[in-house]
Amino acid sequence: MRKTLLLIAVLLAPVVSPQSAYACSCMYFEEENERNTAYYNNADLVIQAIPMEVGFDDDQLVHYSVSVEKVWKGKADAHIDIATALDSAACGITLQIDKPMIIFAYQSDNQYRTGLCSGTAEPSEVLVNWLNDYDGTSASPVAPTEPDADADGPLPDCTPYSCKNGDLFPRCEGSTVINYLVEPCQFSGGKGEPKVEDDNDSQIFTDVHTGHRNIESISFVKNEGIVKGYDDGSFKPDQLINRAEFTKIIVTANYAINAIDTCKSDDLFSDISQSDWFVDFVCIAKKDGVIDGYPDGTFRPEALVNLAEAAKIVVGAFGIETNAKSNLGTWWKPYVFALAQIGGLPTTFSDPNQQLTRGDMAEIIYRVMMGMEY
Repeated sequence: MRKTLLLIAVLLAPVVSPQSAYACSCMYFEEENERNTAYYNNADLVIQAIPMEVGFDDDQLVHYSVSVEKVWKGKADAHIDIATALDSAACGITLQIDKPMIIFAYQSDNQYRTGLCSGTAEPSEVLVNWLNDYDGTSASPVAPTEPDADADGPLPDCTPYSCKNGDLFPRCEGSTVINYLVEPCQFSGGKGEPKVEDDNDSQIFTDVHTGHRNIESISFVKNEGIVKGYDDGSFKPDQLINRAEFTKIIVTANYAINAIDTCKSDDLFSDISQSDWFVDFVCIAKKDGVIDGYPDGTFRPEALVNLAEAAKIVVGAFGIETNAKSNLGTWWKPYVFALAQIGGLPTTFSDPNQQLTRGDMAEIIYRVMMGMEY
């Protein structure tokens, strides 16, 4: 039996201090993927956040002011209010102050609420990885069963949905048609057969195959003239990118060639000379305050760039507005949060120290430029 109803809610959330949990009942899913999918699809907002303050109102609600660190679904300011019932008998959940939480919230009466049955829990590697990988459309995997040969009526068409980017989504669970909440191919190029590229016109790069997670964004940055790849026709999407390369590509995406070529400065960084291939890009980036370098006066062009550094460069170059309240004593938070606000963060990131690949770089540019259009 895959679903068990009326399971005592305290079994679901170890972060809770229940007072009378027997009065609150939730639907429980034995399969983890199915459970997470249900939590995600039922939520209007999925975030990682740190509860900072707690208050109460006359409606038997507890209000937590939380500092948002990452957004997987919906949109949120740097600080938002999350309400929950006063006690566990009404499915209220206790959030620990100053401790990170994964919060699944729904909107009710113009406020976000969560509870014992929402999926809110302490972060775990398994849950964070699941959220990073989930595309918001896939049904949880279920072992197929043979259709009942004696069933009345015609058997349903269970041919998988075929998307233009090559993704396939199941149409049935066994002999039961799946009712998707979102069109299965909405984020996979739409319905239809995978597009066959013209080798003489639309070929991406020799080492970017159809199934690569960044293929759409890499195609975008190439078609926009932001990147050209290497002389051998490759892009090296999984190769880590250094600060000089990243600065060049971000500047190329935002400045005219003439402005780059005519930038002159004798006061750059102590480890950069006028003969360096990237000097013009660093010049204009420093002149416009996109980069600051390090306290010792260096730029460290060969150092690998991480998400925190990349976020600051991207936010400065694209002129993305930041919120000073999202600082909380950590220099990188306003920049990372600003990207998250417009959907500019790849879902694979959960750590500001995580180093970027060239594919990640393309994904950030694509998401930022698409996010700024809407």
